[in-house]
Amino acid sequence: MKAPNKCPICGNKEKWICVDKSKKGFSAGKALTGGFLLGGIGLAFGGLGKKTSCYHCGNCGFEHEYQG
Repeated sequence: MKAPNKCPICGNKEKWICVDKSKKGFSAGKALTGGFLLGGIGLAFGGLGKKTSCYHCGNCGFEHEYQG
């Protein structure tokens, strides 16, 4: 789900900010295990990750991770 342009709890737009952008999901262990079990395709899928952004509201304190 894409991040909204305001806090979904209190509706504040000014204090609704992105505090962290990361690419999660990559694991060398997962990639190696996938490669061992499924060959090259398992290696490729084990190394894929999701791009996520963590948003925080400075008004009410709500925090959530969104994809994209």
